[in-house]
Amino acid sequence: MRTLFLDRDGVVNVQIVDGYVMQPQQFVFHKGAIEALHQLRAHFDRLILVTNQQCVGKGLCTMAEIDAVHNWMKQQLALENAYLDAIYCCPHLASDNCGCRKPKPGMALQALRDFPEIDLSQSVMVGDSLSDIQFAQNAGVKAVHVGAIRHPEFEEIQLLTPWHFDTLLDFSKELNSQSPILNS
Repeated sequence: MRTLFLDRDGVVNVQIVDGYVMQPQQFVFHKGAIEALHQLRAHFDRLILVTNQQCVGKGLCTMAEIDAVHNWMKQQLALENAYLDAIYCCPHLASDNCGCRKPKPGMALQALRDFPEIDLSQSVMVGDSLSDIQFAQNAGVKAVHVGAIRHPEFEEIQLLTPWHFDTLLDFSKELNSQSPILNS
């Protein structure tokens, strides 16, 4: 079963610079993200969100508040007849060295436990950061970068994946044009 793993901040929603989306009213979908999720459903059996949220580990908010953000996001998607199959969230600090924080593959492994039919070798991760792309490598899935070209991270990202798009919608349109991404 082909699965699309998606980062949240910077891919599905607008990232808050030097901050965190901790309340539903702070969550703003990227332009075209909902349309992209509709289109991507035609290419993937599962759409799974994987997100690091160390704001919980920092004590800036609770996991219940992050769950409220995700519940609001799911409600907005449902209004547009779109949905995610699962959301996995790492609330730990980077310094905790946990197995679920990207770039480690813990969230992909949890998804595999929950959905054993997933074929990681046929799956893709879409992210906007180096840790997302490294997560893809560590999980054994293809990596796609979306978002602004940021230095110096972008140089490293370019070494890890040949696929770069401005937005999630641009990626979904590329798949609709019979791109080799899924067949390579």
